[in-house]
Amino acid sequence: MHRNRVAQIVVMLSLAFAVPVGGAAAQGLSVASDAGLSARFAGSRIYFDADPTYFNITVSVSGPDGYHGQVFSERRAPSFRLADFGEVADGVYRFEVTAATQAFARQAVREPSGYNGRDSTAQRPREGVSFSGNFRVENGQVLVFDNADQET
Repeated sequence: MHRNRVAQIVVMLSLAFAVPVGGAAAQGLSVASDAGLSARFAGSRIYFDADPTYFNITVSVSGPDGYHGQVFSERRAPSFRLADFGEVADGVYRFEVTAATQAFARQAVREPSGYNGRDSTAQRPREGVSFSGNFRVENGQVLVFDNADQET
């Protein structure tokens, strides 16, 4: 099973068991993936945690009315404050966290374009991980909801 799909299933199961049936959860709830990434929701901010060996961590959030924001950190998982990227309308938002790991990607069968024949590990791509999920904003506050609420 593809690593991203496994992470999505873990998020769905986490939300299904952590959130009361039929409603949004209070702030402070956290969700995690099996990829070493997790998110905690508090007020109008999302805090992310990552395996300490991960690097080049990017957080992207999109939402209603064209809302989009992105933060990056070379060494630690950043937090994301919704108001830093524009007006925060009520509705459903989606986040995605991506990071590079210490593991090198498998060598490609063909040499990449521009390959100069040197076997420098600095030129080899790293394996990446990702984690995504949804949350609802009401009156400027982040609320996490279960999958049944997402369909309505």
